[in-house]
Amino acid sequence: MGPKKKSSVWQFFNKIDDKKTKCKLCQKEIKSAGNTTNLIGHIRNVHKAAYLEIQPKQTTFNAVTTTDEISNPLDLDTKVTPYNKMDDGVLQFQPVPSCSGSQRSGAPLPKTVNETIDSDLDENVIPLKRQRTIQAAFKDISSYSESGAKTRKLNNCLLFMICKDHQPFSIVENEGFKTLMKTVAPQYKLPSRTTLRRWLDDKYEVISETIKKMLSSIEDITLTTDIWSDTLNMKSFLGITAHFGIDIELYSVTLGVYELDERHTSDYLSEILLKVCQDWKIDQENVTAVVTDNAANIVKAIELAFGRRKHIPCFAHTLNLVAEGTMICIEWRNIVSKVKPIVTWFKQSCIASDELRKATAAATESSAGAAEVKLIQSVDTRWNSTYYMLQRFLELRSVINDILFRHPRAPAMLSASEISTVSSVIMVLRPLEAATKEISGDKYCTSSKIIPLVRCMLSKITSAVIEDPVAKEVQKLAINEINKRMGSIEHVNALAIASILDPRFKRMHFNDPIACSNAVTKIKDLMKKNLHSNEEPESDSDKSDKNEEAFSLWTDHHKLVHRNWKINKSEDVLSDELSVYLRTPVGRLKENPLEIWRDYKIQFPKLYKIAFKYLTIVGTSVPSERLFSQAGLVMTEQRNRLKGKRLSKLLFLHSIDKKYWNM
Repeated sequence: MGPKKKSSVWQFFNKIDDKKTKCKLCQKEIKSAGNTTNLIGHIRNVHKAAYLEIQPKQTTFNAVTTTDEISNPLDLDTKVTPYNKMDDGVLQFQPVPSCSGSQRSGAPLPKTVNETIDSDLDENVIPLKRQRTIQAAFKDISSYSESGAKTRKLNNCLLFMICKDHQPFSIVENEGFKTLMKTVAPQYKLPSRTTLRRWLDDKYEVISETIKKMLSSIEDITLTTDIWSDTLNMKSFLGITAHFGIDIELYSVTLGVYELDERHTSDYLSEILLKVCQDWKIDQENVTAVVTDNAANIVKAIELAFGRRKHIPCFAHTLNLVAEGTMICIEWRNIVSKVKPIVTWFKQSCIASDELRKATAAATESSAGAAEVKLIQSVDTRWNSTYYMLQRFLELRSVINDILFRHPRAPAMLSASEISTVSSVIMVLRPLEAATKEISGDKYCTSSKIIPLVRCMLSKITSAVIEDPVAKEVQKLAINEINKRMGSIEHVNALAIASILDPRFKRMHFNDPIACSNAVTKIKDLMKKNLHSNEEPESDSDKSDKNEEAFSLWTDHHKLVHRNWKINKSEDVLSDELSVYLRTPVGRLKENPLEIWRDYKIQFPKLYKIAFKYLTIVGTSVPSERLFSQAGLVMTEQRNRLKGKRLSKLLFLHSIDKKYWNM
């Protein structure tokens, strides 16, 4: 005989002992004396949807098709057609009068069921092909109960939509949304705003615990942080994101935005950073680096919380300072100041905007799928917007000139020499714009690109052939700013190590041989540290054996000899591993360095851990900037009473991957 088949009801219960079980659905304890009678009764009475799932499939009669005639057993003189349907999904059989005596004797017969269906089809009425069983109908109704499967699924999807799409909780009260849900799922009962907020808190607790458990096991984590001011409510928030690598992929998590109710001193900010790490179970020793802008208070806060060596200045912010430094040139600043009012005039004048759209419509229509071309206004805090404003202005300069000429009150157009200057300066600033785009990602390695980007950027700007005197002055200022702000970037240990251990770059982009040598020495020191930490301590039995040996005055000498031998041997091994790696061919630029190191893991086991630690560092605090852009989409005038804690929960759940939502 085979093993006894286990009842399907046990999938909803956990056995506590021989006489007690606990329901997985409601956590209630149920007595069980060796049988499942009480268990089935509990599921049948309390969880009807689950009860229908474990019911054995009943043998049903063949479903009636629309081409069959069904006799009514209660009235021999009527026939029914099974294709009418009520609003609630239940079939209604419509009686059809049968033949009278005169009709049986040769009078014309009434329409048969087939003829009735044919006539209905002519009126665009589609008949049902198959009748559902009663059990299936009740199962579908039960799935929309409060604890039904479909209701739970729709609740989860509704909360996912609110968090991912920045929708307000009041969407469940909107007439359009109610109509949509009534059409899609008529039996689904929409939750209230209060219920949605409670679900949000519950979902946050469940998912955040999972992420905390994950972060506690990660050894190399990079944090980015920045301060954002909500002008709508005049509040300040500290945004923090965490970044780490798993295998060959990089992951980002929004830890939240934390309301600041005191002066933004370094001591206060450092306390918040440490508290956040404690709440999310992040060990301070596992924080590899913290990337921020160059504000004095946040730099000092990082030094107090994690140490000066772990702070890395945001490379994108430094590029922004370089671009701002070129505005010292008065002639160049005056030209930019003339372009801004022209763009503003087009933005404020409907007539001018209409003329611009009509003038560019022909070019847009000729390019299949091309978007509407508009002027771009600059933003003071983002230098790239000034670059894009000037670039678009040059692209549309002929159209803009014609429109300005027709409007006497319009701002003055740039002269030919000024347009030539703009074109030359854009050539100078193009490497800065390309570097900003290259470094702003968080799904690929960026820390190892900073030193190569600085050298390539400086080389492009220096080698540019410029004849315009104003553009030459801007070129000179850009070179001076890069040397001033990034001249010592090769001496930043974390960035230098990341660049050397990136198989695509290694030592190629170092201009300072001393900085390169220091980075190589630092890598060797880290390898030694890892080697000694992996050595097994001397056992007590070995110590006792040595104590029993005869006394010798040269015992310490033998120990020193043995230690020196081990050090020389380990240094040879470490030097060989690093030197062999540095002699390997350089990887292609488009390759993922983490994927290359996965192949190197067996050949360079000691270098692999160090490479993984430094290659997973992000090079900018752009993720924190993006976090505040998302916060601006959530904290609108319609949601100006949203509390800081709930805003933090919404932003955290927005950043979470969809796979975590079913937990």
